[in-house]
Amino acid sequence: MLFDIDQVKRNRLRARKIGKKNFIQRTAFKSLEERIIELGLSLRNVLVLGAKEMDFMELGPDLAIEYSDHFNREPVKKTFDLTLNVLNLHWSNYPKKDLSNQINLLKPGGIFMGCLFGADTLKELRDSFFKAEVQIAGKARPRISPLPEIRDIGNLAQNVGMKRVVADKESLALEYETVIDLLKNLREMGETNSVLDRNKAFSRRDVFDLMEKYYNKNHPYKKTDKNNNGIIATFEIIYLYGEK
Repeated sequence: MLFDIDQVKRNRLRARKIGKKNFIQRTAFKSLEERIIELGLSLRNVLVLGAKEMDFMELGPDLAIEYSDHFNREPVKKTFDLTLNVLNLHWSNYPKKDLSNQINLLKPGGIFMGCLFGADTLKELRDSFFKAEVQIAGKARPRISPLPEIRDIGNLAQNVGMKRVVADKESLALEYETVIDLLKNLREMGETNSVLDRNKAFSRRDVFDLMEKYYNKNHPYKKTDKNNNGIIATFEIIYLYGEK
């Protein structure tokens, strides 16, 4: 296993208590919602994994939508016309099994749609931590989750028997005032480090300071309204469509 799922759950619970939906999450929700509407299909039963009713306000009252937690292992006994998985699969220790189980929840001809973070996500933070730890400690521990390439997701979908598979991606470069602001944003999303082999102690001050220095130097953006700099953080969202 790669991920500490109990820690993922704790991170998600803490994020729900914080209660903030940021630009990345809103973008994912809106994009999935628009894709469903554009399908123009006659759908009745929908299962949403990883979101809440307030996140999909445009789907219409004629849909019977059930909301559940992707990490809830209680068996679902119903079948659905559409299953949505929102920003969960990149935390799966068994992505083939999890995706296959979710396909099994579909009626014949049912549709799976989902999104997850791709390999370029937080590449700047990964690079900065790696350089700082290698320079100070001589080795680097995993700080950012290993994330899939889009071809991996397409291949996975085909391996579990999905038909008419379409995988595409969206790359967003967000601007932050400081590295601390980025880390706070990840905490609010429930996306902080949950790799089993992570260093569970707080980052050494010298490592963090050097990481911040590398980040500011190598991945800046220059603000136009003030005479100072911030940083860029990349988020890559992979979208997946397939039919049972």
